[in-house]
Amino acid sequence: MRIFYLITKSEPGGAQTHIYQLSKHLAARGHQIAVMSYPDGWLAKQVDQLEIPFYGNKFLSNSLNIFKDVKAGKILKKAIDDFKPDLVSCHSSKAGIIGRLIIKNKIPTIFTAHGWAFTTGTPLWRKVLAVIAEKVAASYCEKIICVSRNDKQLAVKYRIIAPEKLLVIHNGVEINGSSEMSGSKFLSGKVGIVFMGRLARPKDQLLFLEAFNGLSEEIKNKTEVVIIGDGPKKKKLEYFIKDNYLSKYVYLSGSLPRRKVFSTLQNSHIFVLISDWEGFPRSVLEAMSCSLPVIASDVGGVGEAVDGRNGFLIGRKNRKEIKEALKKLIKNPSLAIKMGRFSRERAEKEFSLEKMLKKTSNLYYEILSSKSKSL
Repeated sequence: MRIFYLITKSEPGGAQTHIYQLSKHLAARGHQIAVMSYPDGWLAKQVDQLEIPFYGNKFLSNSLNIFKDVKAGKILKKAIDDFKPDLVSCHSSKAGIIGRLIIKNKIPTIFTAHGWAFTTGTPLWRKVLAVIAEKVAASYCEKIICVSRNDKQLAVKYRIIAPEKLLVIHNGVEINGSSEMSGSKFLSGKVGIVFMGRLARPKDQLLFLEAFNGLSEEIKNKTEVVIIGDGPKKKKLEYFIKDNYLSKYVYLSGSLPRRKVFSTLQNSHIFVLISDWEGFPRSVLEAMSCSLPVIASDVGGVGEAVDGRNGFLIGRKNRKEIKEALKKLIKNPSLAIKMGRFSRERAEKEFSLEKMLKKTSNLYYEILSSKSKSL
């Protein structure tokens, strides 16, 4: 197979990791792979290391700019003509729309929705535009992969495409380290709390810090908080930490290499992800694979990975629930250990990388096989 992957950005993120995993897996099995995204960035470097053709497209952007979009489409068309793929796999909202409108399914095209732009919690103007755009683009693809059942339900609700063209393939995660890490880590030292996500909407690190600040000094003195990520909210978070004398508890690490991310998770005790909206966040699965209990907003498909057995689901904007969940896990190590073990078991059974890779590659074969039979 010759497969062309298209995504808007190259920066570290769940969708980019998804493409990297698929590209590595399929290239190792002799398939020809090419990737297009905004130039440079994490994905571009990973693709280069795999010796896979990378097509930079500097006009790919999440901003509303019809002139840039037209130029991005022209560069995409040229790359498609050059690589001559058997199948095109589009990822992320903007690239997914441009790709489908340019290719028009003349080459079998799949779109993977890593969380819809019209999901619950997004601004109304964005929701309306996204629904219209997705309905138009959906007429130009063979299938839409949803990374959560919630995303499939949303697509059905808004009548994006015929239900039989929608399927759910959850994100897959590599299982890291020992399944007993969480227990051993609680035996000594402070309780490590990790919040991982870009310092921008929809992530709400500030609400988490407000909840953390409401804990007693006795409890806070038992903790160390690391917030991994970078973005426009950094200054605001720095001011809050300084104004509330939290610098002895909270550390803003900035963006970290993936190896360092997993090292931090493996040496922590609790994972937190507070968001206004989500698709199916890979960060939660990565934390689960490292035997961590999870405190996360009950948005998007998060509830498909987290329940009362391996963590706490938090109502949107509910500071009190975040505070109570933190208190329970910090004061009750045995509960955190038990939840962490179930996180690990669930990641292994339901969200393994192998399962995602097999289901996705099988879909590629199915689509290409049906196309060849129809010729």
